[in-house]
Amino acid sequence: MTENDTDDTQDDEPFAETPADDEPVASADDATHSTDSTTDSTNSAGQKVVRSLQWAAFAILLLVALIATLRFYFAASNAINEFVTRRYRPLFQAIFNLVILLASALGLSVLVRRIA
Repeated sequence: MTENDTDDTQDDEPFAETPADDEPVASADDATHSTDSTTDSTNSAGQKVVRSLQWAAFAILLLVALIATLRFYFAASNAINEFVTRRYRPLFQAIFNLVILLASALGLSVLVRRIA
């Protein structure tokens, strides 16, 4: 090109196709709304299954924790009976039971606050 030649083409604006006035314009929201009804029922059924499995796992783990807690309690009581003289056993048993009671009360209060 020389100095006198000019370039009349402009590449600054991309070519945008506009729909005619009588053509409906489909949006991404229209496509999602049409499939929402089918996916909602699938999602809710899947969520119910997952929630049921989670509650079942929670119940099983709660039972295991309860058994482990009881076994620990009786093992600790036996250890007190084995290593503490007969004279001080009631005192150690009372202190141990008080600690267990306070820990249970603390756990229950935290749980009630979260639930309520």
